[in-house]
Amino acid sequence: MSTPVIVTTSLKAGTALIREGGTWARSVGARFEPRRGRSIQELRRIYESFLIYTTRGPEIHTDTGVHRFHLSMAELRIQKLRAGGTDHLLDAVGMRRGVHFLDCTCGFGADAATVSFYLDDKSRIDAVEGSPLLGRVTQWGLTRYIHERDDVSAALRRINLYLGDYETYLRSLADKAYDIIYFDPMFDRPIAESCSFAPVRAVMEHGGLSADTVKTALLKAKKRVIIKGRDFGGLKAAYPHLRLCGGKYSRVAYAVLECEP
Repeated sequence: MSTPVIVTTSLKAGTALIREGGTWARSVGARFEPRRGRSIQELRRIYESFLIYTTRGPEIHTDTGVHRFHLSMAELRIQKLRAGGTDHLLDAVGMRRGVHFLDCTCGFGADAATVSFYLDDKSRIDAVEGSPLLGRVTQWGLTRYIHERDDVSAALRRINLYLGDYETYLRSLADKAYDIIYFDPMFDRPIAESCSFAPVRAVMEHGGLSADTVKTALLKAKKRVIIKGRDFGGLKAAYPHLRLCGGKYSRVAYAVLECEP
């Protein structure tokens, strides 16, 4: 049986915030513990890991920093789309209307948010996150975060997040369940250290993408499977007809594997 996720509040939380934190914890299957004046260090001695609910939502506290929900690179990517620019992931998606899209490695939710903003409102965007802590922070953002632009908030609300292992989720699906299935196996191996990744590195659950998982995804997708990466040598050997989007002037690219009709 997995260890329950512990949620407490900031030290100076008032009655309303304590009530809100407890309600949210129960809604995501976590256990709420009153703060009782305990310091971060005291909490760490008692609990292996925990979230602190604040006026800005839940926070992950680690030795390397604090993580709360933010749009990460999705903010800049959406601004670029507003200005008429392009996005390599969306080039790989290649569709815009009525798309059923699955992001198997949600993480901060930046890719899912960008895709959701781009696709029409008849589309469905599902995502999976394996880290119990990171998943609940991202889930709060997708359901509660209010952006200054209403269309960005609406894009977040269209994303349905499932907490758990993506391999298990994929195996549970009927064949051709999604139009597009997406993986970012680089999420737990970022190109460079950054303040965004450092606080959550220890709680990330994503591992390498196996050949069997790629085969399963090709069965569960109708149109294509998209994989983010830098070196596709092994994948090219197995799938010589793969197509690459991006990479020439950027540090990453997207491999596109078309599904059998």
